[in-house]
Amino acid sequence: MCLGSVGRVIRTWDADGVPMAEVDFGFRTETACLLYEPQVTVDTPVLVHMGFVMEELDEARAEEALALRKEIAGE
Repeated sequence: MCLGSVGRVIRTWDADGVPMAEVDFGFRTETACLLYEPQVTVDTPVLVHMGFVMEELDEARAEEALALRKEIAGE
């Protein structure tokens, strides 16, 4: 089973030829590698697993995932 977190890209940059992003998860920000999804731009919702952006999400799917996370957390 793969457990990823949904966040929104707030900044991108190139680190010695490797595309990187700062991702806002709502409760923290983390650095993630864009190697698998280099086309991702700022303000894009994404699925991050093990420090890699695995998938670009559409707004509806991102909202659904965030609502589920809040429900599990009891918020």
